[in-house]
Amino acid sequence: MSGVYLRREGDVLVLNLGGPDERAVVFTEERMRSLSEALDEAAKVTGVRGLVVCGSSPTMFCAGADIQLIRTVTDRVRGEELAAQGQAVFQKLESLPFRTIAAISGPAVGGGFEITLACDYRIATDLPSTKIGLPEVKIGILPGFGGTQRLPQLVGIRRALDIILKAKILPAPRAFASGMVDRVLTPFENEDEESLWARLLKEAKTLAAANTPLTPRPVGVVDRLIATFPPVRSVVRTRALQAVRKESKGFYPAPERALECVFLGLKKGKEAGYREEQKGIGELVISPESKSLVHIFLVSEESQKLGRMVKLSATGKVASVLGGGVMGSGIASVLAGAGLTTKVLEPAAPVRERALQHIRESLAKKRSLSSAERETALNGLKLTDDRNTLLDSDFVIEAIVEDLAVKRDVLGRLAEGLSSKALIATNTSSLSVSAIADGLNNPERVIGLHFFNPVEKMPLVEVVRGEKSSDEAAILGAALAALCGKYPVVCEDKPGFLVNRILTPYLVEASLLLGEGFSVQAIDRAATRFGMPMGPLRLLDEIGLDTAAKVSIILENAYGERMKGHRYAEALLGLGKLGRKNNSGFYIYETNGSTPDPNIQTKLGIRVPVKEPGKNDIELQERLILPMINEAVRALDEGGAGYPGPEAAGQIDLATVMGMGFPPFRGGILFYAEKLGAGEVLSRLRHYEKTLGTRFAPASGVVSRGERKLSFLTNV
Repeated sequence: MSGVYLRREGDVLVLNLGGPDERAVVFTEERMRSLSEALDEAAKVTGVRGLVVCGSSPTMFCAGADIQLIRTVTDRVRGEELAAQGQAVFQKLESLPFRTIAAISGPAVGGGFEITLACDYRIATDLPSTKIGLPEVKIGILPGFGGTQRLPQLVGIRRALDIILKAKILPAPRAFASGMVDRVLTPFENEDEESLWARLLKEAKTLAAANTPLTPRPVGVVDRLIATFPPVRSVVRTRALQAVRKESKGFYPAPERALECVFLGLKKGKEAGYREEQKGIGELVISPESKSLVHIFLVSEESQKLGRMVKLSATGKVASVLGGGVMGSGIASVLAGAGLTTKVLEPAAPVRERALQHIRESLAKKRSLSSAERETALNGLKLTDDRNTLLDSDFVIEAIVEDLAVKRDVLGRLAEGLSSKALIATNTSSLSVSAIADGLNNPERVIGLHFFNPVEKMPLVEVVRGEKSSDEAAILGAALAALCGKYPVVCEDKPGFLVNRILTPYLVEASLLLGEGFSVQAIDRAATRFGMPMGPLRLLDEIGLDTAAKVSIILENAYGERMKGHRYAEALLGLGKLGRKNNSGFYIYETNGSTPDPNIQTKLGIRVPVKEPGKNDIELQERLILPMINEAVRALDEGGAGYPGPEAAGQIDLATVMGMGFPPFRGGILFYAEKLGAGEVLSRLRHYEKTLGTRFAPASGVVSRGERKLSFLTNV
């Protein structure tokens, strides 16, 4: 089913955007045609006072336009036509001769929010599933069904720009505070979702039939000045444009186009704004940036599906963390924030105190939590030095020192007293999960859950399957990661797992470039101009030179020459430099910022003259990125990623974007390679193999794809 359903209830019409059996309601072409026909029918009905627009269930209003349709559009004119059709349908709703009320319960995002903007009034339920906003720029397009024109009229220009340009999706109370909805219904004590939805529809129908006038909240004085005085509007536009360009760094065209739609509508009227929306959609939807961002959206959705393969609720579940250091306290904060009763085992009292402070501060910053949820999380938190208090745990995550013997000893003693069904996970970034599980009772329940630092911010979790890990344990680990708001990626227990394995050749090549005489600034600038959030040498500082040195040795031993670079991290470590941890590494960190250490060559014993790249950074970029492509193809073909197998390439792409910052607008490492073409990747690797050595030797999977013109997105 993908239609809408119109019925009359007394003197009110009710329009359901989907049928009761639909878990997800999206605007397909078929549904838009059905909506258009229903609105034509509604306009002909006599004797009605109003219309209520609602979703298919208490937890589903409308999730916006069909992402698969967006993915397949390759013609600019086709994109413009789709936008024009959507605008025309929503204009029919706005033009109805009676009152229209949007009854929002569940997601109202993208086109799902834009349809509510065409209504006279919006009521929403305060349920966890109710999320409201315009996320289009996250997939490289813009609100194309009138959102750039109607939202500024509703909430004011400044708030509208903040919502549109930052792709905000807000819970109902924050949407109300921003003026996006006019009223929020909070559940009564013990009121279930169905009862709250029934109350929402009843109140919406009452309001639709009422004679009392609707009183929308007026926009502020400043927004009225922006709307009516061109000089003020020009200043605001210029500042907003500067902010957008600073944020996007020229890599993301959608925010700038959305901004232009808003201001053109203010200057020349809504009709001109609508035409600009159409034009913007046509150009953006076929852009490589949009195709890449849509790809990342789709693979992230697959990751979330993986996390929902078992239905996991936080209610009544106990999660324990071993270790109260930086990683342990970060993991504990996301577990507690997810609603789990959380315990932290830490023998050192000063570390426990710091961990408690960290968790409190982290929960205070989590805006998605209500004050009551935050209080419940803290009440369910316990920091202890008594391991016996952890024996009722459903989940145990170890985050102690990166030492195999210590991990096996601590987990082994604890596992003896745990339930045989308790999931045991290690947060190791470099040790073998299989080796850690060896000797533990019920080793099939042992997995790796590799969170990235800082835990609260980094969205990826690698779910690592050891030799004896069961499918059930891996799926449960993915569900736990998803419950914590993370994207789980399943990978095999190979050195470096996925992210560190693919990332290391990039860091290795950076060290070799530095040894050749290229400056820290030149190397890192080449990476950031490619779109990386920071350069490889700055990244080493952020990782910590102690951690980087340890991991690099492990991977060099595992994979050989292609992972062997200059051990500059180890050398700086010998000079007492830890990187960002003590404000000294490849960079010097001060309160007003950071700068490359001007004496780094001397400290590292580099005696060649300092080189600078030519007018562009293409060669440096290729040398940094091609080895990552090579390693990603090896991981794909060796079966190092994916559960089940067919999603392996997408999981690798997601891992590189979410775990190491590969540019989202390039779609992940394999999606980027696919756009380059297998033949071109093979040709460039062979070129560098001839000039620089065997570390650039193409992987067998690159050779076979390049010679046979096969895809990087499937195994060979």
